[in-house]
Amino acid sequence: MSFSRVTALGAAFLLVGVAACDGGADGTGGSGGAGGNGGAGGGTPSGEELFSGPESAALGSANNEATCATCHSNDGSQDGMPGNTMKDIAFRESFKGGDAPKLLDGVNACVTGWMGGTALTDSSAEFQAIKTYFESISDPSVTTPNAIAPEVLTNESAYEAKYGGGDPTAGAAAYAKACARCHDEALTVNVIQAPAKTSLKGYTVGRIAQQVRTSGPPPSSMMDASDTTPGPMPFFEAKDLSDTDLQNIIAHLKGQ
Repeated sequence: MSFSRVTALGAAFLLVGVAACDGGADGTGGSGGAGGNGGAGGGTPSGEELFSGPESAALGSANNEATCATCHSNDGSQDGMPGNTMKDIAFRESFKGGDAPKLLDGVNACVTGWMGGTALTDSSAEFQAIKTYFESISDPSVTTPNAIAPEVLTNESAYEAKYGGGDPTAGAAAYAKACARCHDEALTVNVIQAPAKTSLKGYTVGRIAQQVRTSGPPPSSMMDASDTTPGPMPFFEAKDLSDTDLQNIIAHLKGQ
């Protein structure tokens, strides 16, 4: 079964960080999207602006506030970030666990799937700026694709058993690292607003853990109405958020 970082989420939209998403942003404006005229001089924004600035969010739907940097770092750091770092991303043989054969496909998976915009084209000024920026922070010798590995347990009860009993005090810092950027800011990703931290207390330990590790009950798909937590939220692998950190975050949320 193939899981991508665009699997389902929502009402518990829990620890959204950004990516997906193996790179990229989204745009209702496509190659000439809302960010297309957003550069300082009225031209195409720089690749870095399209990664982390308002120009990145503008690639998405009219209400989208998420940027590439919501989910991805650009310096190799991974802790607390659900998407793989964009450092050393540009020259890999494929992207998003092999689901995206080219960098453009990886970028557009986030652009269209997460942020709600129109796919960029290979010749678009925005994609070329993003590609140039990613190449500038990538080592050409790093070509092995990143794996994607959600933690799929038997059922919600199995997540409950594994992730119960954390430390709520330690969980406050872990929450600030991985979750606050969305849930404390009411961040809108595409057209879905991240639920407030206080609302997450109402979910069971197992539901929260399953949501964070798989983006909902597998097989989950974004915006799937049959999922009790529909909406756009990436999952966190153990390399992104340790088991102990997740345990503690859940204890912190339940102890509010």
